[in-house]
Amino acid sequence: MPRSASSRRARRLAALLTASVATMATTAPTQAETKNAEGKKADPIPPPDPSFLVMEPIDAPIVDSGRIDGVLHLSLAVKMKSAENATELAKRMPELRAASLAAAIEFARLHASPYAPVNVARLSAMMAPPIKQLDKEGVEKVLIVQVSANEG
Repeated sequence: MPRSASSRRARRLAALLTASVATMATTAPTQAETKNAEGKKADPIPPPDPSFLVMEPIDAPIVDSGRIDGVLHLSLAVKMKSAENATELAKRMPELRAASLAAAIEFARLHASPYAPVNVARLSAMMAPPIKQLDKEGVEKVLIVQVSANEG
């Protein structure tokens, strides 16, 4: 007997959940309803700035006393002075990645630990010169988008 009472409660709960999900689905605002009170559409997302050159993530080993202690994960973007400069440097992406990887490995060897926060100011100071060396006139700034160090 108790089993049938619990199954009735379970069926009622399932019906209630189904009804509430159906209500939520029918009351969700449509794209036309997302206009603000003045009747304007929401501002569109601007297109990406063509003067930024986003690089693939870099992983550099953290080496201490001849053994690998962890991995430094790093994502960079390079702000160029113009879109044309970005296009030209994008053609030299292997050189850009090689310079970035060398600087990241050097930083990881000297200053990184999987057990401490990454000193981003020092990392930025080590990453910028080799990248700027590739295009002295065109590179405006080297931006560190994301960085972390962990045991790997």
